[in-house]
Amino acid sequence: MSSDYATHRNRLIAGLAILVVLLIMVIYWLSTLLQQGSGQAQVGHHSIIPELAYCGSEQGTLCIVSFSQEVDGAMQVNFQTPRALFPEFILTISNNGAESTYECERVENAPTSMICTGASQVPGQILQFKVISKHRGTLLAEGKFAIIGIALMTPEILSTVTLTETPPATTPTPGRTTPSPSYPNPPSYP
Repeated sequence: MSSDYATHRNRLIAGLAILVVLLIMVIYWLSTLLQQGSGQAQVGHHSIIPELAYCGSEQGTLCIVSFSQEVDGAMQVNFQTPRALFPEFILTISNNGAESTYECERVENAPTSMICTGASQVPGQILQFKVISKHRGTLLAEGKFAIIGIALMTPEILSTVTLTETPPATTPTPGRTTPSPSYPNPPSYP
């Protein structure tokens, strides 16, 4: 019985040791995951902020698709995110020291598309763009470039078609008609 007890005790100790090692590994993994996800610079670490640019054919980072201007004058910046669960953000654009903030929202049927709306900017000037996480306030991406073109929105014109009743066509009264020659050449009979 004592050897049976010793065997169970050793198995219990080995099982607990394995469980403690696994628990330590899970805690370590979670802590490194949370530090990477925080996006904030830490002492002794250099954080590289992704550069914001126009979208290419195979873009794996946050990028700008296009610029457009609404009828009321507000400018829209259309973004493509690298994944559907990309954090919500706001956009700030600095132009000669004046900073404008743009509210951003996801496009309803396109989870990797976001549209930011704010003050109109003049095309051709070099602007500083900063994308900032809405919930954490951390810088997600930044870049300097000029707006090279803005698509102008046109208002939708709703046309209403009014149907009017047309008078019925008059039919000719039967009577005697004389044949008329066919032009340019009259028919020739043999």
